[in-house]
Amino acid sequence: MWTIRFVMSLMFTKCMFSAGNITEKLRVAGFDCRGETVVDLYAGIGYFTLPYLVHAGAGHVHACEWNPDAAEALQKNLVANGVSDRCTVHQGDNRQLQLCDIADRVNLGLIPSSEEGWPVACRLLKKTTGGVLHIHQNVTTPLPNTAAIPEINDAIQGVSGKAADREVWQTWANDTANRITSILKDMTEVPWLTNIQHIEHVKSYAPHVHHIVLDLECRPS
Repeated sequence: MWTIRFVMSLMFTKCMFSAGNITEKLRVAGFDCRGETVVDLYAGIGYFTLPYLVHAGAGHVHACEWNPDAAEALQKNLVANGVSDRCTVHQGDNRQLQLCDIADRVNLGLIPSSEEGWPVACRLLKKTTGGVLHIHQNVTTPLPNTAAIPEINDAIQGVSGKAADREVWQTWANDTANRITSILKDMTEVPWLTNIQHIEHVKSYAPHVHHIVLDLECRPS
């Protein structure tokens, strides 16, 4: 049951509130994160931080938010949901975050792109065991053509969308996985393996612009 409370005591002009992306919030709520340390790099007022804590059972969440008004609202929402003891709020630019080697899971819930946060997320993953990155992106698909559509990876077989769109999402996911692998190798000086666990289509902004989430497992090899 969806039981998260949001306390909206601040002016809407000071921080963003979105009732959208509910399917992705529900998907996060269904994760099993018991005992895990999660970092939410773009926490806002707790759109994903709270599902991780209230429903997914995360052991601890480090929530990063640059907007001081949103960070204040997040603190209130943590208290309202009785989970403030399992969350540390880091207010400021997450690129300056003084944490590393702590995360089992990193949420990169920023669109149109979370690419600037990829090196931060890689630094946060546990060096010995790795973890999972949830990478949000707006992916633009070209106008359809008559070319044959290649076979789609199992991770995206059940995802809604036209075959041509899913081909582009798969290509973006493959490219992202390769880039993350390179970042991790350069950062740790050891090889890593990445595995595309799932590609989620959240919603469409326009006929050819889609909000996609890549669940990418990253493990040192």
